[in-house]
Amino acid sequence: MKNLKNYLSSVVIIAMLFASCSKDEPTNNVGTDGEMASISLGAVLNDLDRQGLLKQSIPECSDDAPMYVRVILTHDLGEEDVVVPVNFDGTTYFTDYDEDLAIPIPAGETTTSVSVTDFWVYSEEPGESTLPIWVTPKEDSEYENFVNDPLPINFELRAGSKKYVDVEVLCFDDREVNLYGYQFFDLVPIPLIKFCLFGNFCPSEDGRHYVAGYTVNVWMGSEAVGDPIYTESNTVDEDDTTGDYYSDPLCFWLPDTAETDTYYFEITLDNTDEYSSDDAGEVILAGPITDEEIRMFYSEDDDSTMDYYHFNYGCGGDNPPPFDDPRTEAKRYKACLKNLGDSNAVGFAYLKLQGNQLTATTAATELIPGDVPQHIHENASCDAFGSPIWDLDYTGDVWPVADGAGNLFYTRTFTLTPAQVAAANLANRTAVLHESDMTPLACGEFEEY
Repeated sequence: MKNLKNYLSSVVIIAMLFASCSKDEPTNNVGTDGEMASISLGAVLNDLDRQGLLKQSIPECSDDAPMYVRVILTHDLGEEDVVVPVNFDGTTYFTDYDEDLAIPIPAGETTTSVSVTDFWVYSEEPGESTLPIWVTPKEDSEYENFVNDPLPINFELRAGSKKYVDVEVLCFDDREVNLYGYQFFDLVPIPLIKFCLFGNFCPSEDGRHYVAGYTVNVWMGSEAVGDPIYTESNTVDEDDTTGDYYSDPLCFWLPDTAETDTYYFEITLDNTDEYSSDDAGEVILAGPITDEEIRMFYSEDDDSTMDYYHFNYGCGGDNPPPFDDPRTEAKRYKACLKNLGDSNAVGFAYLKLQGNQLTATTAATELIPGDVPQHIHENASCDAFGSPIWDLDYTGDVWPVADGAGNLFYTRTFTLTPAQVAAANLANRTAVLHESDMTPLACGEFEEY
């Protein structure tokens, strides 16, 4: 797409320049010597011949007039995140003066390095649900070729000067947010939920554990469709003192609306300086997870404290649901457990049927400490779940136990007969948790995922 640069040089540009008003009043944002320089940022909208060849290449523009600019920039003494109102004198749009755009010059210097990293234009004051109408694309994004100077824009600013910088912008469409080079929630302001992962790698089931290197792709929705909102890799470093390799959990801030949100994860194994694997480059775990499932990782007493999803590749045993090895042929089912009667119990139940091996996993909270009988029940609806057809116990009627905090985690793999496999019909079953006297506590309807 780089060859579009030559084409764009001949395209009509509509210049809508924002001229900054100067002001001689003192500011608290100064360097040691008190030397300052001001910046004026003009937005240049590329029309890009929207009636011609590029009509389908970029979004159509809103008819709304620009009223605010939000700009994030860095300089030698810090970072500014500024929202500046836009005025209109009948001919020209221009930004109000803002003290944060009066940049301090470091002591003993005559210049400072400035980088404009983010640039949005709004038709109303930015708030929790306000979308921009114009955006400047970033380097290495799909839309970088539609402007001559994508972000970041870097320049030197001299003390006492009033620098004017043109910033090219494109019309914004939230359906194509990643094409501008921003994350989804950078430009679509909604609440976020945090989810963290950590992994180990084993060369064999009886081999030693290594800190895993891995790359994670995340999509909105229940499948890997379109551009991911995240592509991130963890870093595995060697401690200079101990010689041990270590890594921090890899964390993601995910859009969390008032509805149930689903995110699709793919985890790819990477080599590190400590190990090399033939499976490097392979997607080793994948699957959808909802915001409600993520909340199960948080402490009920402190919602700022969470456990991370811990996976072990090659170390033997299954990894915790909802993620699983996509190379394994199996049917997978999930049930959201909702409380019944006066109970507060909630959680999730998972089933994986691989050949004649049925792995059942239950994670629940808000339970009464002690035994928690649980079963797969015969019917598909929690309105009438029917009789138990499969005990989700250990062996000899030993039930899983909720700990002192009312939390339960259970997993067991059953070997089924051919008749049991044929009669399983798991998409039309329910999971039910009970008190020790068999009073129902929570129920969930299994669905294949």
